[in-house]
Amino acid sequence: MTPASHPRLVALPRDRAASALCSMPYADMTRRTYGARPDSPERPEDLAAREAREKTAAYKAFSAGVQRIDAALRASPDPYANAVGIWLDVPRDDSGENAVSAGERRRQLAGLAARSTDPRIYELAFMTCRRSMDADGCHVLSARRWVDLDPGNALPWAILLEEAVAKGDVSGQENAWFHMAKADRYETRFLAQLAPIIAASDGSAADQAAAEAMSVLAIGVAAAWPLPFEPWAGCVRPASRADSNRVQLCTSLADVMFEHSDWIQARSLGASLTRRLTGDASRVAIANMESDAWVKAWKDPAELNCEGLDAKLALLARAAVVGEPAALREVERGAAR
Repeated sequence: MTPASHPRLVALPRDRAASALCSMPYADMTRRTYGARPDSPERPEDLAAREAREKTAAYKAFSAGVQRIDAALRASPDPYANAVGIWLDVPRDDSGENAVSAGERRRQLAGLAARSTDPRIYELAFMTCRRSMDADGCHVLSARRWVDLDPGNALPWAILLEEAVAKGDVSGQENAWFHMAKADRYETRFLAQLAPIIAASDGSAADQAAAEAMSVLAIGVAAAWPLPFEPWAGCVRPASRADSNRVQLCTSLADVMFEHSDWIQARSLGASLTRRLTGDASRVAIANMESDAWVKAWKDPAELNCEGLDAKLALLARAAVVGEPAALREVERGAAR
C-alpha cells in the first residue's frame, strides 16, 4: 500500500469515485496497477486506457485512505484507538518489508493492556494472546484481571471456567458457574473495534471504501478468536443435565446469552441452549430471523454505490457501540415508521 508519507492524492470526482471505488471488489482495490498507458495518438479516446488509469487512481486513493485511517488510529489520543491500530496491523507499504511481526504485535498489545484499566483494551489483548499466553509478553495478562476490569460480563468467567476444568479445579469451576449465571451480560465486543476505524474516516469516497475494507478485515480477525466452549459442553453433557443445580445455572446462563448479548451469534447459542434444556424452540426461531436480517442489513446493500456504503458504515458504527442485536432493532423500528 502507498506509504503514509505519500503526498495527499487528489480525490476522484464523487460520481467517478462511486463507480471506481464503491463497486470494485476488495481484491481489485488493492492492486497497484491496471496496465494504465497513455492514449495512443491514433486513438485519443482509448476507453480501455482511460478505464485502466481510473482504476489505478482508485487504487491509489483507496490505499491512501487506508494509510490515513491507520495513521489516525496510531496517533489518536485515545488509547483504545491506538490498541486497535496495533491489533489490525495494516502493512506499512506494498512490499510488506516493514510489517510488524505477530509476536511483536502481541507484545505491544499486552504491554498496553497491562497498563490500562479499559476492559476493551484488555479483552483485545487477551483474545489476541489467548493461543500463546506464555509467549511474547502475554504472560502478564490473565482472565482473573479481566474479570476485575469487566464486572458483570460472563465471558471472562467462561474463560476462567475452561482454565479451572483444565486444572481439575472443582471449586474454581463452581465459582465460575455461579458468576456466569449471575452475570448481567455476555459481552464479546465483537464489533467494538470498528468504532475508531470508522470514526477516523474523513467521509470521502476513498476513506469510506478504506473504512469498509478495514472493518471487514477487523471482523475477520475477531471471528478467529478462540471463544470458550466449555460452558456449552458443560450444560449438554448427560451428567450435567441430570444435576438439577447445574440445569438451573445453565438455564440462567442461556437467559444471559439470549437476552443480554452484544453479538447475534451469542444470542443464537443461548437460544439453542434453551432448546436443549427445555425443549422450547421459540428463541431459536427468533435468533435465526435476526441472523438473516443482520446479514441482509449490512452485507447486501440495495446498490453497490457510495450511498449504500454510507448506510452500511453507519450501521456498523452503531453496532460497534450498542451491539448487533440492539442496532438491528433500531433499524427495524426505523423501517416500521
